Amino acid sequence: MTPLVKSPKRSNLLLSFSPWMLAVACSLLLLLLALFAVSNYQREKELMGEALVQKGLTLMRFINSSAREAMRDNLRSSDPLIHWEDQVRAAMEQAVEQPGVESVQLIDQEGAIVSAAGLNAGNSAIDQATLAFTKSLKSGGPHPFVSRIITEKQGDKSNQRFQIAAWHVPPNTPDHPEFLDRGPGRGQMMRRFANNPHFAVMQEEMKRLLDKQLIYVVQLDFEQFNSSLRRQFLQIIILSIATLLVGIAGALSYLTLRGLKGSQQSLGQIRAFTDILVSSLPVGLIATDSQGVIRVCNDAAGEVLGIESDRIRGKIPEICLPPGLAKMFFANNHAEKAERQKEIPLDLDPKKPMTLQLASMVVLDNDGRLAGEVLLIRDLTEVKSLEKELQRSERLAVLGKMAAGVAHELRNPLSSIKGLAVLLKSQVIASTGGVETADILVKEVERLNRSIGELLDYARPGQLTREPTAIDDIIKKTVSLVQIDAESYKITLVLGLAAELPMVQIDRDKCNQVLLNLFLNAIQAMPNGGVLTVRTERDGGMIVVSIRDSGVGIPQENLQRVFDPYFTTKSNGTGLGLALSAKIVEEHGGAMKIFSTPNEYTEVRVMLPL
Repeated sequence: MTPLVKSPKRSNLLLSFSPWMLAVACSLLLLLLALFAVSNYQREKELMGEALVQKGLTLMRFINSSAREAMRDNLRSSDPLIHWEDQVRAAMEQAVEQPGVESVQLIDQEGAIVSAAGLNAGNSAIDQATLAFTKSLKSGGPHPFVSRIITEKQGDKSNQRFQIAAWHVPPNTPDHPEFLDRGPGRGQMMRRFANNPHFAVMQEEMKRLLDKQLIYVVQLDFEQFNSSLRRQFLQIIILSIATLLVGIAGALSYLTLRGLKGSQQSLGQIRAFTDILVSSLPVGLIATDSQGVIRVCNDAAGEVLGIESDRIRGKIPEICLPPGLAKMFFANNHAEKAERQKEIPLDLDPKKPMTLQLASMVVLDNDGRLAGEVLLIRDLTEVKSLEKELQRSERLAVLGKMAAGVAHELRNPLSSIKGLAVLLKSQVIASTGGVETADILVKEVERLNRSIGELLDYARPGQLTREPTAIDDIIKKTVSLVQIDAESYKITLVLGLAAELPMVQIDRDKCNQVLLNLFLNAIQAMPNGGVLTVRTERDGGMIVVSIRDSGVGIPQENLQRVFDPYFTTKSNGTGLGLALSAKIVEEHGGAMKIFSTPNEYTEVRVMLPL
């Protein structure tokens, strides 16, 4: 049976974990977050350092380009000569106007300031720390450079600055040979500026500049970049605090769920017990919800109705239940109040009609509103059959007592009548016809004596002489007795005897009487010929003998009466044959059942216990 309510296994999955597992998970999360934050911080710092380096190198290239273009413009025009130092100083002053640029210095190898702009522009030489910093600059490569971060304390505050030093690239390098008397551009420059009176002076300045190997020192404000790092660090702290709060909330949630685990386990046990109780009920149970939809149907109800209980769940009773059962649900029958308890016949199988006892009840919630309905189903078929059998037994017992008394009272008068009839026969004259009348009287008295004997046999308790017997031997012996009658009616006898059947403890004579009576009834039911089939089989602890004819059959209304005494449809029958046969089989601890369809067949099954 499907449980009434499914237990929340998934919701209890978290509760099965140890608190230490939750702590370890939170610790791992914090560790991963710390590693991620440190990695981001370092990457951000590296990117900022690269950005500062690129900014310093860009300023140096800007100064070089501005000075070179200014010198070209001076040579093209007829203006007085502006010396290289002045051109460079003007470009430096433009560079320090950029945000975050504090100073730009051009120094020689000894630390003397050749040109400067910005902070400490009036100094003639750099300090020793800066000189030692520039000494680490190595020759080689197109733009070799060195960089560092300087921390200066001013009272309670500390300021950070970024310094970058790189070789000065004058216009007279191989990349820009236009002002020297060498290189691939010499001929063109000589033709363009040879007539300028300042060209020779400028060439001398470029030669002197190239020999000095000057160094750029650019100092940038690090605070604007440091503020971005501080924001990054603040974000890390905020994220760590948020993660810590999430961990605390998770721990509190875990403790709350842990506290609910006991009540959930108790509820689960109650639900499991309820499910087992409902599925184990010996009576059928069908329950609907407030909408009239079937939610519960136990296995007993499914067996009684001959359907799978899973197929009717989720449906309304009118669709999936027989009308007699559907009317028991008041929630779906507002027009008239349903009966709460009654018995109904149910013919789901024509061969096995049932009688059901139904009882329904309404389930209300705490507010008095309809929560659903419950229908209890009890199969009374066997009880009704036993009641009928009991009534039949009581009736037969009364009949037996009456028959014994009647037989006792009738046999003495019949004996006197028979004696007087014999005496009368000896005294009458043959020519008068009295002899024939006396013979008839004697025969009728003898017939009455036989009927009274059968009635006494039926009424008195049976005395069985049991002995181990092969049922096949009795069947073959009985068939041989009716063989001639069957041939005279053109009836074909078919034997289907099972092999190696065990012996049974029976009274041979009485069982032979039963089979002979059943065979004769079958032959008489086929006046125009047919087939008489006799089969044996083992069914559990029973030996079953089936006798089937293809005769006229028995109407359905007579099937329940064929074993009653004196019930017969034959004009010359006494009605005690089947009743006495059934009595003999019952005395052996067995049973006799009969099945028939009019104009098709009749089958009698004799079941004898091993």
